[in-house]
Amino acid sequence: MGTYGSDIQSAVAVQIKVELALRDWKQSDLAAASGIPTSTLSRYMKGERDIPLPVFVDLAGALGMSVSELAERAQRRLKGEDVS
Repeated sequence: MGTYGSDIQSAVAVQIKVELALRDWKQSDLAAASGIPTSTLSRYMKGERDIPLPVFVDLAGALGMSVSELAERAQRRLKGEDVS
């Protein structure tokens, strides 16, 4: 994966962590809500594995967000813009 791909994956992981904090959730809460094993989610969040698109869709849904909303926030974070 090129630099942008690695960077956006990192921005997505950071944004998911922010979304978890806003909801006072732990990774285990998101894992349960999305049906993704906690160990697998942990590897995604640490950047050890890329997040496949179907998983990204499941994560966004579990967070009560649209895919585009979560992606846009990650993109803005990557650009250094304010992410509310």
